[in-house]
Amino acid sequence: MKKALTVVVLLVVAGTLAWPEIDHLLPQNAPPERSAAPPDQLAAVQTVRLKPTAFESKLTFNGTLVADNAIDIKSELRGKIDSIAFDDGQPVATGDLIVKIESGELAAELSSVREQLGLATTNAQRLQNLFSSGSVTASERDDAVSRREVLKAEERRLALRLDKSSILAPFSGTLGLREVSLGDLVEADTLITTLQSIDDLKVDFSVPERYQALLRVGTPVTLWVTGYEEPFSAEVRAISPRVDVATRTIRVRAHVANQARQLRPGNYARVELISRDEAALLVPSVAVLQSLEAVSVFTVREGVVVRKEVTTGNRSATQVQILQGLQPGEQVITSGVQSVRDGQRVEVHNAVDLG
Repeated sequence: MKKALTVVVLLVVAGTLAWPEIDHLLPQNAPPERSAAPPDQLAAVQTVRLKPTAFESKLTFNGTLVADNAIDIKSELRGKIDSIAFDDGQPVATGDLIVKIESGELAAELSSVREQLGLATTNAQRLQNLFSSGSVTASERDDAVSRREVLKAEERRLALRLDKSSILAPFSGTLGLREVSLGDLVEADTLITTLQSIDDLKVDFSVPERYQALLRVGTPVTLWVTGYEEPFSAEVRAISPRVDVATRTIRVRAHVANQARQLRPGNYARVELISRDEAALLVPSVAVLQSLEAVSVFTVREGVVVRKEVTTGNRSATQVQILQGLQPGEQVITSGVQSVRDGQRVEVHNAVDLG
Protein backbone atom coordinates (compact mmCIF):
# COMPACT_ATOMS: atom_id res chain seq x y z
CA MET A 1 0.00 0.00 0.00
CA LYS A 2 2.75 2.38 0.96
CA LYS A 3 4.66 1.50 -2.17
CA ALA A 4 1.60 2.22 -4.37
CA LEU A 5 1.11 5.64 -2.77
CA THR A 6 4.74 6.49 -3.42
CA VAL A 7 4.32 5.64 -7.12
CA VAL A 8 1.27 7.86 -7.43
CA VAL A 9 3.08 10.78 -5.78
CA LEU A 10 6.03 10.35 -8.15
CA LEU A 11 3.70 10.30 -11.18
CA VAL A 12 1.98 13.52 -10.06
CA VAL A 13 5.31 15.27 -9.54
CA ALA A 14 6.59 14.10 -12.94
CA GLY A 15 3.42 15.21 -14.66
CA THR A 16 3.62 18.64 -13.06
CA LEU A 17 7.19 19.11 -14.17
CA ALA A 18 6.49 17.93 -17.76
CA TRP A 19 3.23 19.89 -18.30
CA PRO A 20 4.82 23.11 -19.76
CA GLU A 21 6.62 20.98 -22.35
CA ILE A 22 3.54 19.15 -23.62
CA ASP A 23 0.84 21.79 -23.12
CA HIS A 24 1.38 23.42 -26.56
CA LEU A 25 1.16 20.00 -28.21
CA LEU A 26 -2.33 19.37 -26.99
CA PRO A 27 -5.41 20.66 -28.98
CA GLN A 28 -6.52 24.05 -27.76
CA ASN A 29 -10.08 25.10 -27.10
CA ALA A 30 -11.63 27.18 -29.95
CA PRO A 31 -11.94 30.91 -29.14
CA PRO A 32 -15.39 32.20 -28.49
CA GLU A 33 -17.24 33.24 -31.63
CA ARG A 34 -17.35 36.98 -32.35
CA SER A 35 -20.64 38.68 -32.40
CA ALA A 36 -22.19 39.30 -35.84
CA ALA A 37 -21.10 42.57 -37.69
CA PRO A 38 -23.50 45.50 -37.46
CA PRO A 39 -25.56 46.25 -40.55
CA ASP A 40 -24.05 48.63 -43.25
CA GLN A 41 -24.33 52.34 -42.46
CA LEU A 42 -25.34 55.04 -45.01
CA ALA A 43 -22.43 56.80 -46.69
CA ALA A 44 -21.87 60.30 -45.34
CA VAL A 45 -21.44 63.14 -47.83
CA GLN A 46 -21.12 66.88 -47.70
CA THR A 47 -23.10 69.17 -49.99
CA VAL A 48 -23.61 72.78 -50.91
CA ARG A 49 -27.04 74.27 -51.56
CA LEU A 50 -27.07 76.46 -54.66
CA LYS A 51 -28.06 80.10 -54.50
CA PRO A 52 -27.80 82.76 -57.26
CA THR A 53 -24.81 84.96 -56.60
CA ALA A 54 -22.80 87.65 -58.39
CA PHE A 55 -19.84 86.24 -60.32
CA GLU A 56 -17.18 88.10 -62.29
CA SER A 57 -14.71 86.39 -64.58
CA LYS A 58 -11.94 87.51 -66.91
CA LEU A 59 -11.62 85.96 -70.36
CA THR A 60 -8.44 86.42 -72.41
CA PHE A 61 -8.09 86.14 -76.19
CA ASN A 62 -5.30 86.70 -78.73
CA GLY A 63 -5.80 89.66 -81.07
CA THR A 64 -4.05 91.60 -83.82
CA LEU A 65 -4.20 95.35 -84.39
CA VAL A 66 -5.33 96.39 -87.87
CA ALA A 67 -5.42 99.83 -89.50
CA ASP A 68 -8.89 101.22 -90.12
CA ASN A 69 -7.80 101.90 -93.73
CA ALA A 70 -4.67 100.43 -95.29
CA ILE A 71 -3.48 100.09 -98.89
CA ASP A 72 -0.34 99.46 -100.92
CA ILE A 73 0.42 102.41 -103.20
CA LYS A 74 1.08 101.19 -106.75
CA SER A 75 1.02 102.77 -110.18
CA GLU A 76 -1.64 101.78 -112.71
CA LEU A 77 0.68 102.89 -115.52
CA ARG A 78 4.02 101.67 -116.76
CA GLY A 79 6.55 104.48 -116.75
CA LYS A 80 9.44 106.21 -115.05
CA ILE A 81 9.20 107.99 -111.70
CA ASP A 82 9.25 111.69 -112.60
CA SER A 83 8.99 113.07 -109.05
CA ILE A 84 8.55 111.84 -105.48
CA ALA A 85 6.53 114.14 -103.26
CA PHE A 86 6.84 112.43 -99.85
CA ASP A 87 9.30 111.38 -97.18
CA ASP A 88 9.37 108.11 -95.30
CA GLY A 89 6.63 107.95 -92.67
CA GLN A 90 5.08 111.27 -93.68
CA PRO A 91 1.45 112.03 -92.81
CA VAL A 92 -0.71 113.04 -95.79
CA ALA A 93 -4.22 114.35 -96.33
CA THR A 94 -6.74 113.16 -98.90
CA GLY A 95 -5.68 114.28 -102.39
CA ASP A 96 -2.03 115.01 -101.57
CA LEU A 97 0.44 114.12 -104.35
CA ILE A 98 2.60 111.10 -103.57
CA VAL A 99 4.39 110.24 -106.83
CA LYS A 100 4.33 111.60 -110.38
CA ILE A 101 4.88 109.23 -113.31
CA GLU A 102 6.50 110.66 -116.47
CA SER A 103 3.56 111.72 -118.69
CA GLY A 104 4.92 113.96 -121.48
CA GLU A 105 3.97 111.49 -124.21
CA LEU A 106 0.44 111.09 -122.86
CA ALA A 107 0.00 114.84 -122.64
CA ALA A 108 1.10 115.23 -126.27
CA GLU A 109 -1.32 112.52 -127.41
CA LEU A 110 -4.15 114.17 -125.53
CA SER A 111 -3.36 117.55 -127.04
CA SER A 112 -3.38 116.04 -130.55
CA VAL A 113 -6.71 114.31 -129.96
CA ARG A 114 -8.27 117.49 -128.67
CA GLU A 115 -7.20 119.34 -131.82
CA GLN A 116 -8.76 116.63 -133.94
CA LEU A 117 -11.88 116.65 -131.83
CA GLY A 118 -12.32 120.36 -132.31
CA LEU A 119 -12.12 119.96 -136.07
CA ALA A 120 -14.42 116.92 -136.05
CA THR A 121 -17.00 118.77 -133.96
CA THR A 122 -17.03 121.68 -136.41
CA ASN A 123 -17.28 119.32 -139.38
CA ALA A 124 -20.13 117.33 -137.81
CA GLN A 125 -22.10 120.50 -137.15
CA ARG A 126 -21.51 121.74 -140.71
CA LEU A 127 -22.69 118.46 -142.27
CA GLN A 128 -25.73 118.44 -139.99
CA ASN A 129 -26.71 121.84 -141.40
CA LEU A 130 -26.07 120.70 -144.96
CA PHE A 131 -28.12 117.55 -144.38
CA SER A 132 -31.03 119.68 -143.19
CA SER A 133 -30.90 121.59 -146.51
CA GLY A 134 -30.52 118.39 -148.52
CA SER A 135 -26.99 119.15 -149.70
CA VAL A 136 -25.39 115.97 -148.22
CA THR A 137 -26.59 112.48 -147.62
CA ALA A 138 -27.44 110.97 -144.24
CA SER A 139 -24.44 108.66 -144.60
CA GLU A 140 -22.05 111.60 -144.91
CA ARG A 141 -23.64 113.29 -141.90
CA ASP A 142 -23.45 110.07 -139.83
CA ASP A 143 -19.78 109.53 -140.68
CA ALA A 144 -18.93 113.00 -139.40
CA VAL A 145 -20.91 112.50 -136.19
CA SER A 146 -19.30 109.09 -135.63
CA ARG A 147 -15.83 110.56 -136.11
CA ARG A 148 -16.61 113.20 -133.50
CA GLU A 149 -17.86 110.64 -130.94
CA VAL A 150 -14.82 108.40 -131.44
CA LEU A 151 -12.50 111.29 -130.76
CA LYS A 152 -14.50 112.23 -127.66
CA ALA A 153 -14.03 108.71 -126.29
CA GLU A 154 -10.32 108.80 -127.06
CA GLU A 155 -10.02 112.15 -125.28
CA ARG A 156 -11.65 110.69 -122.15
CA ARG A 157 -9.35 107.65 -122.23
CA LEU A 158 -6.19 109.71 -122.53
CA ALA A 159 -7.37 112.19 -119.90
CA LEU A 160 -7.93 109.32 -117.45
CA ARG A 161 -4.48 107.87 -118.15
CA LEU A 162 -2.93 111.29 -117.69
CA ASP A 163 -4.72 111.67 -114.36
CA LYS A 164 -3.33 108.29 -113.25
CA SER A 165 0.19 109.53 -113.82
CA SER A 166 -0.27 111.62 -110.68
CA ILE A 167 -0.69 109.23 -107.72
CA LEU A 168 -2.69 110.94 -104.97
CA ALA A 169 -3.51 109.91 -101.42
CA PRO A 170 -7.04 108.40 -101.42
CA PHE A 171 -7.50 109.09 -97.70
CA SER A 172 -5.71 110.77 -94.83
CA GLY A 173 -3.10 108.67 -93.11
CA THR A 174 0.57 107.94 -92.69
CA LEU A 175 2.81 106.81 -95.52
CA GLY A 176 5.25 103.95 -95.05
CA LEU A 177 8.81 103.58 -96.29
CA ARG A 178 9.69 104.64 -99.84
CA GLU A 179 10.28 101.60 -102.06
CA VAL A 180 11.29 103.42 -105.30
CA SER A 181 13.78 106.04 -106.40
CA LEU A 182 13.63 108.91 -108.85
CA GLY A 183 13.89 107.61 -112.42
CA ASP A 184 12.85 104.03 -111.57
CA LEU A 185 10.80 102.28 -114.22
CA VAL A 186 7.68 101.03 -112.47
CA GLU A 187 5.20 98.44 -113.66
CA ALA A 188 1.53 98.24 -112.79
CA ASP A 189 2.27 96.01 -109.76
CA THR A 190 5.36 97.80 -108.45
CA LEU A 191 5.05 98.72 -104.77
CA ILE A 192 5.83 102.41 -104.24
CA THR A 193 4.93 102.72 -100.53
CA THR A 194 2.07 102.00 -98.15
CA LEU A 195 -0.63 104.22 -96.67
CA GLN A 196 -2.42 103.52 -93.42
CA SER A 197 -4.75 105.49 -91.21
CA ILE A 198 -3.55 104.87 -87.66
CA ASP A 199 -5.41 107.50 -85.63
CA ASP A 200 -8.07 104.81 -85.15
CA LEU A 201 -7.24 101.13 -85.16
CA LYS A 202 -9.16 97.90 -85.10
CA VAL A 203 -8.31 94.80 -83.09
CA ASP A 204 -9.46 91.48 -84.52
CA PHE A 205 -9.73 88.44 -82.25
CA SER A 206 -11.56 85.11 -82.13
CA VAL A 207 -13.86 83.96 -79.33
CA PRO A 208 -14.89 80.32 -78.72
CA GLU A 209 -18.54 79.81 -79.57
CA ARG A 210 -19.43 78.83 -75.99
CA TYR A 211 -18.92 82.47 -75.02
CA GLN A 212 -21.13 83.90 -77.77
CA ALA A 213 -23.81 84.93 -75.26
CA LEU A 214 -21.31 87.37 -73.73
CA LEU A 215 -20.71 89.23 -76.99
CA ARG A 216 -22.52 92.49 -77.69
CA VAL A 217 -21.73 95.44 -79.93
CA GLY A 218 -20.53 98.17 -77.58
CA THR A 219 -19.05 95.78 -74.99
CA PRO A 220 -15.84 97.28 -73.54
CA VAL A 221 -12.62 95.25 -73.69
CA THR A 222 -9.09 95.88 -72.47
CA LEU A 223 -5.94 95.52 -74.60
CA TRP A 224 -2.48 94.68 -73.33
CA VAL A 225 0.22 95.36 -75.92
CA THR A 226 3.85 94.31 -75.63
CA GLY A 227 6.10 97.23 -74.75
CA TYR A 228 3.48 99.12 -72.74
CA GLU A 229 2.76 98.64 -69.04
CA GLU A 230 -0.61 100.37 -69.14
CA PRO A 231 -3.64 98.83 -70.88
CA PHE A 232 -5.61 100.40 -73.72
CA SER A 233 -9.39 100.63 -73.86
CA ALA A 234 -11.38 99.33 -76.82
CA GLU A 235 -15.01 98.69 -77.68
CA VAL A 236 -16.57 95.87 -79.68
CA ARG A 237 -17.63 97.27 -83.06
CA ALA A 238 -18.77 94.20 -84.98
CA ILE A 239 -19.33 90.45 -84.52
CA SER A 240 -19.16 87.97 -87.37
CA PRO A 241 -22.59 86.48 -88.15
CA ARG A 242 -21.15 82.97 -88.57
CA VAL A 243 -19.07 80.49 -86.60
CA ASP A 244 -15.87 79.18 -88.16
CA VAL A 245 -16.62 75.44 -88.50
CA ALA A 246 -12.92 74.53 -88.45
CA THR A 247 -12.07 76.26 -85.16
CA ARG A 248 -15.57 76.68 -83.63
CA THR A 249 -14.81 80.34 -82.99
CA ILE A 250 -16.44 83.67 -83.82
CA ARG A 251 -14.45 86.60 -85.20
CA VAL A 252 -14.88 89.82 -83.27
CA ARG A 253 -13.66 93.31 -84.18
CA ALA A 254 -13.18 96.10 -81.65
CA HIS A 255 -12.28 99.77 -82.10
CA VAL A 256 -9.39 101.42 -80.28
CA ALA A 257 -8.52 105.13 -80.41
CA ASN A 258 -4.86 105.84 -81.20
CA GLN A 259 -4.54 109.62 -81.37
CA ALA A 260 -1.18 109.43 -79.61
CA ARG A 261 -0.06 106.94 -82.28
CA GLN A 262 1.50 104.63 -79.73
CA LEU A 263 0.03 101.52 -81.33
CA ARG A 264 0.86 100.20 -84.77
CA PRO A 265 -1.02 97.95 -87.18
CA GLY A 266 0.20 94.40 -86.79
CA ASN A 267 0.85 94.68 -83.04
CA TYR A 268 -0.12 91.61 -81.02
CA ALA A 269 -2.72 92.43 -78.37
CA ARG A 270 -3.95 90.37 -75.42
CA VAL A 271 -7.67 91.10 -75.29
CA GLU A 272 -9.42 90.86 -71.92
CA LEU A 273 -13.19 90.64 -71.62
CA ILE A 274 -14.72 91.05 -68.17
CA SER A 275 -17.92 89.04 -67.75
CA ARG A 276 -20.25 89.65 -64.79
CA ASP A 277 -23.36 87.63 -63.97
CA GLU A 278 -25.48 88.95 -61.11
CA ALA A 279 -27.35 85.64 -60.63
CA ALA A 280 -24.82 82.92 -61.41
CA LEU A 281 -25.03 79.36 -60.06
CA LEU A 282 -21.60 78.29 -58.82
CA VAL A 283 -20.31 74.92 -57.63
CA PRO A 284 -16.87 74.02 -56.25
CA SER A 285 -14.50 72.68 -58.88
CA VAL A 286 -14.16 69.37 -56.98
CA ALA A 287 -17.87 68.69 -57.52
CA VAL A 288 -17.62 68.66 -61.32
CA LEU A 289 -16.92 65.38 -63.09
CA GLN A 290 -15.55 65.51 -66.62
CA SER A 291 -15.75 62.55 -69.02
CA LEU A 292 -15.56 62.07 -72.76
CA GLU A 293 -19.35 61.89 -72.95
CA ALA A 294 -20.50 64.67 -70.65
CA VAL A 295 -19.85 66.98 -67.72
CA SER A 296 -21.88 66.10 -64.63
CA VAL A 297 -22.37 66.60 -60.90
CA PHE A 298 -24.00 64.50 -58.17
CA THR A 299 -26.94 65.99 -56.31
CA VAL A 300 -28.94 64.70 -53.33
CA ARG A 301 -32.73 64.52 -53.48
CA GLU A 302 -34.54 63.09 -50.41
CA GLY A 303 -31.42 61.20 -49.36
CA VAL A 304 -30.80 59.63 -52.78
CA VAL A 305 -27.91 60.47 -55.12
CA VAL A 306 -29.00 61.88 -58.51
CA ARG A 307 -26.44 62.35 -61.29
CA LYS A 308 -27.09 65.39 -63.50
CA GLU A 309 -25.40 66.44 -66.72
CA VAL A 310 -24.56 70.15 -66.77
CA THR A 311 -23.25 72.82 -69.10
CA THR A 312 -20.43 74.82 -67.57
CA GLY A 313 -19.38 78.40 -68.22
CA ASN A 314 -16.58 80.47 -66.74
CA ARG A 315 -14.27 79.31 -63.99
CA SER A 316 -12.41 80.86 -61.11
CA ALA A 317 -9.62 79.31 -59.08
CA THR A 318 -12.08 77.27 -56.99
CA GLN A 319 -15.53 77.55 -58.59
CA VAL A 320 -17.29 76.67 -61.84
CA GLN A 321 -20.28 78.48 -63.28
CA ILE A 322 -23.22 76.24 -64.21
CA LEU A 323 -25.17 77.47 -67.23
CA GLN A 324 -27.62 74.58 -67.63
CA GLY A 325 -28.65 71.48 -65.71
CA LEU A 326 -29.14 72.77 -62.17
CA GLN A 327 -31.65 74.96 -60.38
CA PRO A 328 -31.33 77.19 -57.28
CA GLY A 329 -31.90 75.24 -54.06
CA GLU A 330 -30.45 71.95 -55.24
CA GLN A 331 -27.84 70.21 -53.08
CA VAL A 332 -24.60 69.31 -54.86
CA ILE A 333 -22.25 66.72 -53.36
CA THR A 334 -18.76 68.08 -52.70
CA SER A 335 -17.09 65.23 -50.75
CA GLY A 336 -16.82 61.58 -51.69
CA VAL A 337 -17.77 62.44 -55.26
CA GLN A 338 -15.67 59.63 -56.71
CA SER A 339 -17.19 56.96 -54.43
CA VAL A 340 -20.95 57.62 -54.76
CA ARG A 341 -23.17 56.39 -57.54
CA ASP A 342 -26.47 57.34 -59.07
CA GLY A 343 -29.40 56.05 -56.99
CA GLN A 344 -27.35 55.38 -53.84
CA ARG A 345 -28.84 56.39 -50.47
CA VAL A 346 -26.58 58.72 -48.48
CA GLU A 347 -26.62 60.77 -45.33
CA VAL A 348 -25.84 64.49 -45.65
CA HIS A 349 -23.46 65.87 -43.03
CA ASN A 350 -22.50 69.53 -42.61
CA ALA A 351 -24.60 70.81 -45.49
CA VAL A 352 -23.83 74.45 -46.18
CA ASP A 353 -25.33 77.07 -48.49
CA LEU A 354 -23.21 78.34 -51.37
CA GLY A 355 -23.83 81.96 -52.13
